[in-house]
Order: sequence, then C-alpha cells, then structure tokens
Amino acid sequence: MDFRITDKFHLAEEDNVMQPSKNLKQRALILSGGGALGAYQVGVLKILFERLTQEDNEKGENNRLLFDIIAGTSIGAMNGAVLVSQYLETRDWQIAIEQLKQFWTNEQKGEQKGLASTLSEQDLEKTGGWKVWCEKSNEGKASSTIASVEAARRYYSVWHYVAKGAPRVHKTLEPRKDLRFFDNPLNEWRPHSSDLLRDTIQNFVKHPIATSPEKNEPRLLVFAVDAAQGETVTFDSFAKADGSRKSEYGKYTRERGYENVIKYDEGINIDHIMASGTLPVFYDYQDVDGHKFWDGGLLSNTPFREFLQAYHEYWTNVVHNTKEANNILLPELEVYMVNLHPSKRHGLPTDHDGVKDRLNDIIFGDRSSHFDEMQEFLALDLQDFAARLKDLSEDAISILDRESDKKNELKKRFEEILATSSSGKNPNRHPDTYDALLNFRNHYKLAKVVRIERANHTDAVSNKTGDFSATTINALITEGMNDAANVSLT
Repeated sequence: MDFRITDKFHLAEEDNVMQPSKNLKQRALILSGGGALGAYQVGVLKILFERLTQEDNEKGENNRLLFDIIAGTSIGAMNGAVLVSQYLETRDWQIAIEQLKQFWTNEQKGEQKGLASTLSEQDLEKTGGWKVWCEKSNEGKASSTIASVEAARRYYSVWHYVAKGAPRVHKTLEPRKDLRFFDNPLNEWRPHSSDLLRDTIQNFVKHPIATSPEKNEPRLLVFAVDAAQGETVTFDSFAKADGSRKSEYGKYTRERGYENVIKYDEGINIDHIMASGTLPVFYDYQDVDGHKFWDGGLLSNTPFREFLQAYHEYWTNVVHNTKEANNILLPELEVYMVNLHPSKRHGLPTDHDGVKDRLNDIIFGDRSSHFDEMQEFLALDLQDFAARLKDLSEDAISILDRESDKKNELKKRFEEILATSSSGKNPNRHPDTYDALLNFRNHYKLAKVVRIERANHTDAVSNKTGDFSATTINALITEGMNDAANVSLT
C-alpha cells in the first residue's frame, strides 16, 4: 500500500534523514464513554475548535486537520463517528461540530432527530416516587438529607426513561421471566431495544466510514469488548498495509496469525459503533461477523492504551512498507482526552444512591491513562538511550584497524545483536529485530497529553448516564464549554 509519506516528510540534505515538515504534528482526540454525559463532549469540542484553530492560524497551519485521529468508546465512539462523518461530508470542522450538537439537542426545525427529549412534571409523576419526594420536600422534614429539586428531577427523569423508554434512544421491552432459578423478581429483568439509538445515529452518520491518509482524512478508532473473549477490539477506518480493513485479536502465533479476524473492507459501519455502546443487561449482545460484543467501557472507558497501540501499529506498517524505512522521523503527537466521569470527589457521600454514584465514577473514570502515559515516556526514553548506544558502538568499531580480527569479531557480534528478534522465543509476539525497533521508535515523540474531565456535579445521581432530558443535555454542553475554556492546552 502506498502511504504517500512524502506528502508530509522531506529528506534533509545535511544528514540524509527523512525529516517532518515544519511544525508537523498530529493531534488525537480520545472520547470516553458515559451515556447521556456524552453531551459534555460537544461543549468541549466547540471550545477546542476555537482555541486550536486560533493556534494553527498563528503558526500558519490553517490548512491542517483539527484532529488527525479520533478514538472513542461507547457514547464517545458515537460522538466520534458523527464528527468524522460530518467532516467528510462538509470538510468543515465547525459545521461538523454543530451537527454533533444537533445529534444531541434536536434544535433543528421540523422533524425531531436528536437524542434529547422534553419531560413534563406529569411524566415524572408516572414514576411514583416523584410525588412522595414532593410531599416530603414540602414538609421540610430532615431537609439536609432530602435531595434538591434538580437532583430529584434528574433522578426521576431516568426512571421515567427506564420504564417508558427514551425517544430516539431506547425502547423498553417486556420483562423476561427467570426460567432457570424460578426466583422472580430477583432474576427477572427488563431489557431495552437499541433500535431507536441506531436510527438516530444513522440520521447523522453516513456509513461505512473509510478514511485514508492519502486524502488527508481523519482516522476513526472505535473500541468494543468481545464478550466471549473478554478482550478489547479496535475497529479502524484506516486500511492495513495490505489495503484491507480488519480487526485482529486473541492468541497470536507466527504460523497462523491471530485467532480472531473480523473483516470490513468497506469501512466502519453501524454494527461496529453499536457494539461499542452495547451496555450489558440493558441491551442484548451486538453481533458483528458472528462475534458477540459489549460496551467498550467495561475494559477501558478511557482508551488511551488502546489508542497508543493502534497508533504504533499504523506507523510500524508505514515504516516497514517503504524503502525509506530507516530514515523516517515521525511527527510529534498531541493527545486531547475528554473524560465524562470525575476521577476525584471532595467529600464522600453516605446515602445509598450517592455511594453508587461514586462507585460508578471510579469504575468508569480514568483509571490508567496517567500510568500509561508514564510508561510511554519511559519506553521512549529507553529506546532513545539504546539508539544512542548503537551509534556509539558503531563509532567505536569503525575506528579499529580495518583488517584486525578484533574489529571483525566485534562487528559480527554487533550485527547479530541487531538482527535478534525482540520477541525472543515467545511464539505469541510479532517477530521484530532490535535494529528495526531502534530505527522506528527513537523518532517518535509524545509531545503532550491534555485532559479535560467533567467535575462532580452538586446534584449528581447514580443513574446520571441515562438522563436524556433536554434540560440536562443543554446543561452538560455548557459545562463542557466552561471546562474547556479554562483548561491549559500547553
């Protein structure tokens, strides 16, 4: 496959090394999962567009992509798909972000198409508990323990959606009786259909999504969990080195390759996106090419590690399939991460719903990206150190007497080390040489990681990911704008 690397790199005359063009960098956007909280990412993107566009204009880079890579899990994958699809249609990031807002807020005149919906007090009363809360709240008894009006509205909005369904998001199905232990209602459950959500996404996303670097198009990465394998699977809008689009995972052997291969040459489709947001128990499994999938957030709701792996694999394919492989310097990488669950909270709750809310935030918050970032920098430093030792060894050997036995012996040993497979005798790893790793890795640089994380809301409730009421959705967008405006991008 021709990756057209010469469009973004040039050969430096002084050192005969392929150098990146002036100010060349790549930006990656990582969007976490969180159901209805995904509206927060719309507000963040509106401000990031303004700030990053201004930065590019000041540097004379006004024709570059706003984001070269967009990676998402669950609702983050859905937001990412809308954003990429709308950009491919319009070639305008501002319009694409505005369409992403329409995907949520439903502000367009005419037919309603967005995720948000309006609830009345009569709707809340149908939940049963709303009336009791109103009575107790009006009595003013134990006011310090009674939920605020806003918290109660959010709490009972979700219960309304669970019981009655949410327009353009999900439909409540008939309860499924327990036919195994016969201890209803403990094992009775009420699943929901995701067909409405599928239709809403397809109103804003043109499938399949297949992009390429040759056309200067953004790369879309969607993460889901193979429920049988218990492993995160990456669906990629970019093609592999052989021109195919496929996801490979599971056990790897040099003789047979990967245990599981899912092919989708035409690009990412609606099944891949739905797989990323298939919340267990609430929805049934999502089938993709005979494999059953669940929500990607179960294993990695902030998929920084999975993104880095996909990023490395792509550039390895580029390097290994070009004649300039040993002379390429890769662009700097900037990562912008938007997390929907707060990692920290001041003051721990003691009520049941509050404790569940904190538990959910810890489970689905950013649990590993700081460690992954540290490990990435450590690995890059070690690779740079090894590359310098390689250069030093070559210089030391070169100054020995040209015909000496010692020089020939050292040169042979040195070449044997470089030709050694980095995977050693491990049959489950790709065979690669230390020389190939050094020629690639020491040129890669993670320039910065910017995290924008939603803070804990005063009126937060444990079921907040299911609140698709228009009031909450608009408030989330505003929160995202405020947070993105105040975060440092340096």
